Amino acid sequence: MSETPRPLPRALGKYELRAVLGSGAMGTVYAAHDQSLDRTVALKLLSPALLGRADAIARFEREARAAARLTHPGIVTVYELGHGDEGPFIAMELLDGVDLAAAIAERRLQPGLRLRLMVDVCRALDFAHKRGVIHRDVKPANIRLTADGSVKLVDFGIARLRDSHLTQTGIVLGTPQYMSPEVLRGAAVDLRADMWAAGVVLHELLVGRCPFEADSVASLAYKIVHEPFVPPPLSALEAPREVADVIERALRKAPEQRFLDMAEMASALALAARLSAPVEPALAPADRAAQARQALDDARRKVAAGALDGALAAARRAQALDAGLSEAAALVGQIEELMDAAPTVRVAASPVPASPPPANSPAAARAAAPRPPAPPPLPDQPAHAAPVARPPAPRPPSADEPARPRQASALREAVVFGEAPGSHGALLASDGERLVLAGADGALRVWSLARRERLLTLRTEMHRRTSREAIAVALAISADGRWLASGHVDGAVRLWDLEGGAELACRLRHDASVPALAFSPDGATLASGGLDATLKLWDLEGARAGDARRELLRQPAPVTAIAWVGDELVTGHANRVLRVLDGGSRRLLATLRGPEGAIAHIAADPRAHWIAVASQDRDVTVFDLERRAPVARLGLPRRPASGLALADGLLAIANLEHGVPLWDLRAAPPSSTTAWAGAGESCVAVALPPRGLAAVLQDGRVRLFTA
Repeated sequence: MSETPRPLPRALGKYELRAVLGSGAMGTVYAAHDQSLDRTVALKLLSPALLGRADAIARFEREARAAARLTHPGIVTVYELGHGDEGPFIAMELLDGVDLAAAIAERRLQPGLRLRLMVDVCRALDFAHKRGVIHRDVKPANIRLTADGSVKLVDFGIARLRDSHLTQTGIVLGTPQYMSPEVLRGAAVDLRADMWAAGVVLHELLVGRCPFEADSVASLAYKIVHEPFVPPPLSALEAPREVADVIERALRKAPEQRFLDMAEMASALALAARLSAPVEPALAPADRAAQARQALDDARRKVAAGALDGALAAARRAQALDAGLSEAAALVGQIEELMDAAPTVRVAASPVPASPPPANSPAAARAAAPRPPAPPPLPDQPAHAAPVARPPAPRPPSADEPARPRQASALREAVVFGEAPGSHGALLASDGERLVLAGADGALRVWSLARRERLLTLRTEMHRRTSREAIAVALAISADGRWLASGHVDGAVRLWDLEGGAELACRLRHDASVPALAFSPDGATLASGGLDATLKLWDLEGARAGDARRELLRQPAPVTAIAWVGDELVTGHANRVLRVLDGGSRRLLATLRGPEGAIAHIAADPRAHWIAVASQDRDVTVFDLERRAPVARLGLPRRPASGLALADGLLAIANLEHGVPLWDLRAAPPSSTTAWAGAGESCVAVALPPRGLAAVLQDGRVRLFTA
């Protein structure tokens, strides 16, 4: 079922739309040119019929973020989730070749190649299932056969929008030929619905038709639910007899009688097809059950904490490990209902003065008036940290470096400054004076903390033309304060000269978002980490000369955070692991574990050789790199950290609340106080200038606290 494609817009932000690639019930896909990175992408826009539905938009965005976390050679890469005049959109990899539906129609594939491709499809689905994402619309049209002979799954997670809430005259939108019996009955859906669909695709790929066919949707649904599957004759299969057994098991009516997971189906198919591809060892039943129970317990903890996105991923992970675990299926349904019922709130930014009010003005008098006392701590704010071990005392500051106050409670609010648009990240230069804000419009703004005035606005050529650019999700400043690097959601890494405000012409890039950047202490190397699971070490001298020389280190999981501490490079990953590398030889020195969620931020205190690591499970863990051990674990009451700052034993944490927890790690156990912003304000980032604290607000302002 498809809709008439909407008229072709001329542009959407930095994307020039060139042609319609396809249209369906959920939206339209365009070929578009990314004018910033000079590449062609596929741009999917949500259907206009759904733009008035807050729940549809929320699901579109949520599932796009889930799909963007899947970095796998068999899954299309999602570059960006954005919003424009036409509504929300997803920018993704534009694939060459044809979809599997066209290949089936033309009978262009040899039997052996068909089986190998389906093994790859099964493995890609298993990768997604183990990370809590179910495709829900596996069919030949969503499997792309590329020019090099590989396959990629597309529309990952977006098909979840096609559920019982989005029906027309009682017919579920989607492709009924590939729907499992439990889907058509309206029962709970788990990974085994994808398994059924993969079995249907395998049958169609080998025989040329689907296993169940009818003249109407009602008759087709009846056959799928009630009539037994009739295996095709071996002469029609053009494959070994054992392949028919794989199809038969994948198409059993009862989900519990199918394969345990897609990895088992892939192994069975590879063996049946007599392929030389390696067979992945299966988990022992006891290990599988134990891991499923751990994931289920993790999901319940996250539900109790209100972290519904993480809870849903954990519950689906439990399903992927034990599809018969009824508690996991029930919990998935409960979480999805909670997420659907959660309101979507959009808050307009309040007007922000561009500079402090003039002396003797009424505004200045109001600002000088005594402020009401700060509100008490939140009821569920932790009173103390859970110490792992007492941290050693930090090294004393040098003689020419001003010491910060020993007691965090000595801070008091000094001034509020800033301007719209909003900010979502910040970084303090080593001079403790310049604060760089990453704007919601894609521009970077450099502020003087001493003068409370904007020094520079860093804008790309695209931003100058359109007032919009891909947002920066990572910032790094060289130790000498001369160079700024910004990592963006579209995979770009930009270098800026902070003395003149110019962008270097040399373009550095990854194939996915770049959430992690760090300069080496000597300023010779820039380390960038991407969601494409690569770490790139760029030669700064070459980059300044226009030569993008770099060393590529492939990583075991997407890189989400980086810190350079002395001669060691620390990388944080989506698989909850920290890797410590020798900065010179790039040799792996240690692997640190402890966080229970994907790592989001790393802040370093080089003089104490500490790092603070924030993860998506709302914990912040402090590690001593010299001892390779955690020294404190700090819990956050409501949300994961959105920013960290660590200096001289003080740790400040932003987590989108109006209070900024400030921990004194030198105490035993570590103690905390809270710097309060105004009611209703959200702190997205923090910085620790000498003798102070800067809390960066979501609306673009900065609240500065001093000793």
